[in-house]
Amino acid sequence: MKWLTLLGVISFVLLSVACSNSPMGMMNPVATSTPAPGGSEAQGLQVLLANSEHVVGANRFPVGIVRDGHSVKDAQVHLKFYDLTSGEPIAKSEADAPFFGDNLGEAGVYVAHANFDTAGEWGVEATVTQPARAPEVQRIAFTVLAQDPTPGIGQPAPRTKNPTLNDVNGDRSKISSALDDDSILHQISIADAVTNGKPTVILFATPRFCTSRTCGPSHDVVMSLAKNYADRVNFVHVEVYKDFNTFERADAMREWNLQTEPWLFFVDKNGIIVDKYEGGITSKEIVPAFLKFIGE
Repeated sequence: MKWLTLLGVISFVLLSVACSNSPMGMMNPVATSTPAPGGSEAQGLQVLLANSEHVVGANRFPVGIVRDGHSVKDAQVHLKFYDLTSGEPIAKSEADAPFFGDNLGEAGVYVAHANFDTAGEWGVEATVTQPARAPEVQRIAFTVLAQDPTPGIGQPAPRTKNPTLNDVNGDRSKISSALDDDSILHQISIADAVTNGKPTVILFATPRFCTSRTCGPSHDVVMSLAKNYADRVNFVHVEVYKDFNTFERADAMREWNLQTEPWLFFVDKNGIIVDKYEGGITSKEIVPAFLKFIGE
C-alpha cells in the first residue's frame, strides 16, 4: 500500500494564486497530493488536506476535492485512517465525510472526525464517488503531533487582552477590517469573556484581507449567531492584523500561536476550550455544533 507524502502547507490549489496576494499569506491551509498510481490523470482528481495540524486525540479532518482545477461539490467521500508508525499500515477507523460549502463558494470542504491515539506518521485513504463515475481512491500520508501547537481542546483559553471598541474610542475601523458593522463582536476582550461565567465564541479572521474568501463567510456565520444569542453568549472577533498599513500580525494571533486563519474556538463558561475549527466554516456545520455547545 503506497502513501503519497505531503508536499507542503499551502492554500487550496484552486485559490493559491489569489491567496498569494494576501499581506501575510496565511490563508486557509491545505496540503496537496498528486493522483495515486493507476488512478486519475495528472489534471484529474486531487484530494487536499484542508488543515495545517493533526494532533493526538480528537480531530476535525477536512479535505478538499478538486477535479481539473475545479472544486468538486457533488461527491460522496469516505475516509479510512491508518497508523503508519510501525512501517506497516494498521487500519484504525473510518468515517464518511459530508460536504460543507453552503457559503464558501469554491472553498467548500468534506469533513470527517477522527481520533488519533499515537504521534507519528499516519495515512488517510479517500474514496471519492461522483455521479456517473467509478469510485476513485487516493492515499495521503500526514504527521500526527504529540502536542497541539495551538490552544487545544480541554485547555484553558489564553486570557488575551485584545482591544475592544472602548479601547479605540469607538472607532471600529481600527480593530476590524469588516466592511459591515460588526460592533457586536467587539464589546468584550477574550480575557474578560472567558472569565465572566458565560460561554464564548472567538473568531480569528480578517474579512477584508483574506483573499481566499473564507474569512468573510466565516465572519458572516458568527455575526448571524451573535445577533440571536449575544444576550447569553460572548462573541469576540479578533482581527488578524494590528495595523492595516504595515500588516503586522496581531498580538492575539501570536499569543494563540495561530499561523493560519480563519480559526473559530468555542470556550465554555469555565474558560475551557471545548471545540475548535481551522479554515472556512459554514452554517450547516457550525449552527448544530453551536446549539449543542450552549445546550440546546
